[in-house]
Amino acid sequence: MTAPKADPLYVRYMEAFSASTLHTRDCASCQHCGVGAPIYKAFAKAQDAYQDRQSVKRRS
Repeated sequence: MTAPKADPLYVRYMEAFSASTLHTRDCASCQHCGVGAPIYKAFAKAQDAYQDRQSVKRRS
């Protein structure tokens, strides 16, 4: 039996979440620093895309 194929959108979302979490843990100024801002922006964008798709699925 093979495992189901991972949803690429979900994988990107979780990778962005992990990067954001790790950076926030280690950086006192996190979202406002030059490194943290793009990490957080990527996470927010991935989260929005995933949640938008989930919302569409629920309405169908």
